[in-house]
Amino acid sequence: MSRARSRTTMMILGALAVWLGTAAAIAAPPASAPRGSTAAVRPATAPRPATAPRPATAPTSVRRSDRLPFDRDGAPVWLTGAELRSDGRRTADAVIELRGTRIATVGGPELRAKIPAGARTIDLTGKIVTPGIVAVDTGIGLVEIDAEGSTRDDAPSVPDPVRAAFDASSAIHDDSALLDVNAIEGITSAAVTPQGGLVSGQVAWIDLVGAPSLVSRPQVAMRAHLGQSVAGSRAAALLELRELFDDVAFHRRNKGAYDRNQSRHLSAHRLDLEALVPVIDGRMPLVLSADGVADLRAAIALAKTGLRVVVIGGAQAWRLADELAAAKITVFVQPSNNLPGGLDDLGARIDNAAKLATAGVEVGLAVLGDAHNARNVTQEAGLAVSYGLDPDRALAAITSVPARAYGMDAHYGKVAPGQVANLVVWGGDPFELSQRPEQVWIRGNAIAMRSRQSALRDRYLPRVRR
Repeated sequence: MSRARSRTTMMILGALAVWLGTAAAIAAPPASAPRGSTAAVRPATAPRPATAPRPATAPTSVRRSDRLPFDRDGAPVWLTGAELRSDGRRTADAVIELRGTRIATVGGPELRAKIPAGARTIDLTGKIVTPGIVAVDTGIGLVEIDAEGSTRDDAPSVPDPVRAAFDASSAIHDDSALLDVNAIEGITSAAVTPQGGLVSGQVAWIDLVGAPSLVSRPQVAMRAHLGQSVAGSRAAALLELRELFDDVAFHRRNKGAYDRNQSRHLSAHRLDLEALVPVIDGRMPLVLSADGVADLRAAIALAKTGLRVVVIGGAQAWRLADELAAAKITVFVQPSNNLPGGLDDLGARIDNAAKLATAGVEVGLAVLGDAHNARNVTQEAGLAVSYGLDPDRALAAITSVPARAYGMDAHYGKVAPGQVANLVVWGGDPFELSQRPEQVWIRGNAIAMRSRQSALRDRYLPRVRR
């Protein structure tokens, strides 16, 4: 082999080595448990017999006032024969009618008689259909490469701890490579969340594929952080948060005086104060990072004032499960985060989700702080099921629970009439490591099951096998 040819071969092998590190997760099912897990994943779910067919359900259209910006009508498409798993129910031999961007009709085999002759029908016999999965508290669309600042747009580079007016919807990157990578693994929607400070800003709800914009609804929630987010002090963070909410109410009562510069000093910019009005009115969820008992008690106290509090993290939430249930606080946990990384994580348990659910807490599951791997949430669900969480509640924890927590349940989270047609077709149990989606539907369209990673795999894998 000539020296030049050797150099070319070495360059190709080097590129393949880099690519294989990222493409392996797509090219083959993940071989190991998610980072931080202390236990291998057990077989996730025992087969559960499907229920008898349910009667057909009704509405086929969405009221104009309830329509989202992308909504459109379209010719009906009928999906038949699959086992439908949604909202704690299982329907054998299901029939699902899609019209445009929405689901029109859902039922059992008795609906087959209503399928018009010549209608477009897709046979999914032997498959499982679930609602599209929702990624919460994610930087999908805001973060491209974690270590490269020019590709991150999830926080302003300012020291101000209050950024309530920061609107994530205005910065979504429609061409992000992370969109397709996560979409083909079943993530159809995401609560895109800014980061940093005490109050990070407003969360945007997006679909991972769609036009004219990925944004389904901006400003669905406000993101904030407890813990040592202000001056390295938990007490300082709580004090500043209380002062901030007091100033929001003061500014609303005295807006005229404030505009005439006849007001006392307030702790935040006018736009930040105005952005927090829906939060103190209980119209917008306040999504709080809280892991330790002290922060969780603070979150419960805020909920008792009328705020709609959602907790992210909840490492020690199992210790206050009854109080969280009584306060009707939804808690999102990541089961594999069961190793203590600090004082707040002491006592973290892999069965946290099951214990919370048993106590009556509405529990959600998420991959936190890793936009690239939000798709691994089915593995997190598998872990939760392995450690006691009911499989149907685990499915709800990544579909309908996120939709309710962020106030989007009128449109997302279930396979039901009137919901956005976001569906995932599986060949087997979605929580088994060996399973990957066979087809994903977003806004009524079957998406191309390709990503940048799969394109690189298809380009270079044949050369490796020569």
